[in-house]
Amino acid sequence: MATETLPLFANDNSSGYNPLGNSGLFVSKLCLGTMTFGGDKDIWGLIGNLQQEQADELMKIALEAGINFIDTANIYGFGASERIVGQSLKNLGVRREDVVLATKVLGPMSDGPNARGASRGHIMSECKASLARMQTDYIDLYQIHGFDPATPIEETLEALNTLVQQGHVRYVGLSNWAAWQVMKAIGITRARNLCPIISLQAYYTLVGRDLERDIVPMLESEKVGLMVWSPLAGGYLSGKYEGPDVSEENRRAKFDFPPVNRERGSDVIKVMREIADGKQIDGEPVTVAQIALAWLLHQNVVSSIIVGAKRPDQLKANIRAAQIQLSGEELNALDEVSRIPEEYPGWMMKMMAGYRDSNAS
Repeated sequence: MATETLPLFANDNSSGYNPLGNSGLFVSKLCLGTMTFGGDKDIWGLIGNLQQEQADELMKIALEAGINFIDTANIYGFGASERIVGQSLKNLGVRREDVVLATKVLGPMSDGPNARGASRGHIMSECKASLARMQTDYIDLYQIHGFDPATPIEETLEALNTLVQQGHVRYVGLSNWAAWQVMKAIGITRARNLCPIISLQAYYTLVGRDLERDIVPMLESEKVGLMVWSPLAGGYLSGKYEGPDVSEENRRAKFDFPPVNRERGSDVIKVMREIADGKQIDGEPVTVAQIALAWLLHQNVVSSIIVGAKRPDQLKANIRAAQIQLSGEELNALDEVSRIPEEYPGWMMKMMAGYRDSNAS
């Protein structure tokens, strides 16, 4: 299955691909997330326990829709997700060069103090293990899954640079780092002439816009790409957790993550329902969840949105969201109801910037 034979998305809002940060790596605007692959009777099983045949079906749907970007992590299913992804590519006959494989390292993979974190030892050993599980010679994007306070940033970045020099990794990224941490890492890579950081994977939704305070301006300034995880806020933005018919037998009842301010969230979902009302895609009514994804696709800072699913119909619905065009009025309504309160120094910076306003008299 070669990607050049696959259709692109339906319109200008989603067609083609984005460069990931300041690099020559082009990725589809929707990325297939595989956290639902391989879970067992553990925390990963609460998120999803899809096995090989089910995963193959989702991978096929994504690839046929033009998605070339697949994201996993060594910790998902404690290696099971990576194994399933690698085998799925083999089962579907996908050429390795036609997909962009991204994985992550940080979490504990066994007992012991050195079987976790972003130390040189853990990074080097886990990269080797990830390559074996995915049955590949290289990882397109290797990401540090979170900030490790016990390891010097210099050690982490030097290890990543070694993997790039060895040819095991093509590009490197970060995930769930604060703006100052990312900026410090960028400074170190430039000072030591190490491989650059091209992406940050972070949480960003209509009910979680906190990264707009510091992270988004930093990403735009430094030309670092943004991969969005949990674009539906753990399913909250499907709208199924708001209203009189909400069932307690759902994933959030057992695993309430990421945290959501329900009072603000209910107002956001109300506006989303109003916008979705009357819209259709391919003869199907537009859902609240699709509005949430469409909003993200309209944000210039976003390089790719990671969409996961447990069922084929869920994935197809997520893919169809890329066809939705939101009007300026609709975007303004969503911005107004979901905008985060201004905090210092944000409001002060805005006021002082007036001194340089070219329109000022």
